[in-house]
Amino acid sequence: MVWACSDYGYDDPSSFAPEFFVDQKYSPFFYDSYNSYYLNADTAIVVDNIDRFAGPMEKEWSAYLGGQLSAQQLQFLLFKASKTQIDSVKTEVVANLNAQGKMFFNYLPLAKDCEVYSLSKPDWYDTDHQSPKPEPINLEDRLNNALAATKDPFIRQRLWFQLVRYQFFWDKTGKKTAQAFDTYQQEFPRNLMYYRSLGYLAGAEYAQKRYAQANYHYSLCYNYTWQMYLPSQWSFHPQEEADWNETLKLAKNPEEKITLWHLLGIQYDAPRALQEIVKLNPRSDKLDLLLSRMINIHELESAARSNDVIDTSLTEDIRLVDRIATRTDLAKPLYWHLAAGYLHYLNKEYRAAATWYAKAKAELPAADIDLQAQYKLLKTLLDVRELKKLDYAAEQKLVEPLNWLADLRDNKKSVPNLRFSNALSAVTQTIGTLYLKQNNKLKANCFTEVDRYYVDSIRVDSTEKLLIKRVKTPFEKVMVRYYPLTAPDLFYHQALLAIYKENIPSAMRFMAKAPGLKDQVLLADPFYSRLSDCHDCEFETPVNKYTASTFLQKISVLKANLRSGKNQYQNALMLGGAYYNLSHYGTARQFFQTKITGTYSYVPDDYPKEYKGLFIRQRLAIKYYRIALNNAKTAEQKARAVFLLSKCERNTYYNSFIGKEGSPDEVPPAGQWFQLLKNKFKHTAYYKEVLAECGYFRSYINAQIR
Repeated sequence: MVWACSDYGYDDPSSFAPEFFVDQKYSPFFYDSYNSYYLNADTAIVVDNIDRFAGPMEKEWSAYLGGQLSAQQLQFLLFKASKTQIDSVKTEVVANLNAQGKMFFNYLPLAKDCEVYSLSKPDWYDTDHQSPKPEPINLEDRLNNALAATKDPFIRQRLWFQLVRYQFFWDKTGKKTAQAFDTYQQEFPRNLMYYRSLGYLAGAEYAQKRYAQANYHYSLCYNYTWQMYLPSQWSFHPQEEADWNETLKLAKNPEEKITLWHLLGIQYDAPRALQEIVKLNPRSDKLDLLLSRMINIHELESAARSNDVIDTSLTEDIRLVDRIATRTDLAKPLYWHLAAGYLHYLNKEYRAAATWYAKAKAELPAADIDLQAQYKLLKTLLDVRELKKLDYAAEQKLVEPLNWLADLRDNKKSVPNLRFSNALSAVTQTIGTLYLKQNNKLKANCFTEVDRYYVDSIRVDSTEKLLIKRVKTPFEKVMVRYYPLTAPDLFYHQALLAIYKENIPSAMRFMAKAPGLKDQVLLADPFYSRLSDCHDCEFETPVNKYTASTFLQKISVLKANLRSGKNQYQNALMLGGAYYNLSHYGTARQFFQTKITGTYSYVPDDYPKEYKGLFIRQRLAIKYYRIALNNAKTAEQKARAVFLLSKCERNTYYNSFIGKEGSPDEVPPAGQWFQLLKNKFKHTAYYKEVLAECGYFRSYINAQIR
């Protein structure tokens, strides 16, 4: 049976949400094992480097121009217009421009020339065949001349930025980039344009292998504004301990050191970074991100670790977090206490986890729904894990948290960003396992799949009674909420098993109790069997339409006719076709592939072992095809029955390889029925049809198989 639980947009096995504790500006760096940046990060932050600075640029230019251009005109000129289009707009508005407006239009064509090489978007689908951009002719001289001729500080800073960026792209030594930066940097304010220029200087330094200086400058860019977070963090790469120590020496104050450790912790060593930042400022918000990443990484590692493996890194990190969590000068003690408790929980130290959770509970803000939910989720995980026995008292305590989790799952309650799906799975698995230990398979199967549960009719009956029970206890209501099937699913399943036992009256009684399912229309005529098995062909041109219910009714009629001796050949042939199609090789898989038996079995070995024999064996089809053969009156009828028996024989040959080494021959052995068809029925029209359509039979006739 398929048990499903949605991830709700998050793929790592996590129950601890950084969104509740860490500033959203750090969201790209929340831990995500699948992506470079957190998949659910603030989309305003995770944008490419071309779009990242568009908003600030427009705002700065708008303030500088003082409303001389509309927002629409400004956006067009800055981000879309070609040089020719710039000239056209200038012609329209030049009469209304002041000196600053004219300087803007003088600067803009030069900036567009710089964008040719600096803002091109690569074709990520064809990175091997992209022509390098040619170096612009005379652009360096034009930038220097413009700087020399321009007095306006706003325009000068942008010309300076263009010059620094130009040297970064075209000076491979890095020296001219540093020279361009140093020559003018003192005259400009430490604003976004300054730090964007500093980022290009850092890139040139990194290319020169001046790692200490480069990483220090990247950290300054990172610390200036969230708009610099992604490019700065992406470029920040200490190489060795020696250059890292040199980087630390460049820091001019504790905050700069904190940023350096923060960046190191994101990529490499969060525990070490946490220790160092706490020494510098235990209230720094840069601690928050690193703690969340440490927790989420340990969650992932714990999920993949065997129960008997000791994780020394987790033990060491628990000691670290415990030490920090005992401090009284933390900005977010609740966060640290929950973190300490959860890490102990991951390490199966449940008493210590409970102690830390008790501290956290006393600190919970009553009005903060998110933090209340996060605490409740972690506490529920712990409470369930600590259970030794599931008795009446334990069940009553579980009613409320289990209903809460089910409400979240069913979208009856919503706590955005709460990572409850992994916890939900852990809770139900633990409860199910406990019930199994207590030999209560009915309750266990409501929470987790119990092996071979549905082959026992008594267990299925007990589950049906629970589902249709009118007055349920509070815990029984919970069980039904977690049970993935309905009463009609079970009645349909019992009908299905009865069919293979040839107990059609019983099958019909069960089927009558399965509304909806009994009315599903089969994709093909379940009594018809082609010369060559072709499911798609059958689905395209069904001879007769049957529902699950009318299919059973027809089987009942055919069996009654057979018992009464009425047209035994035709009735037996149709019953053989029905049971052939009720096997893996036939066209009625839709009928027997259910939520219980499995809905996606494309090869015989995929079926659950308790049902595999039912669905692959040819016994019942052979039984009725033999009856048809024994009651055939003409050679044509006999030829048809013989060939249909040969199909069953071939499928039985395939079945003999299931679960074993080796594979069947590409062309299987002929068997007794091919031989009989060849030796006795060459003169029939049906023989000619078989010869035309069945490649296996043609191979046999041509003596290519034994």
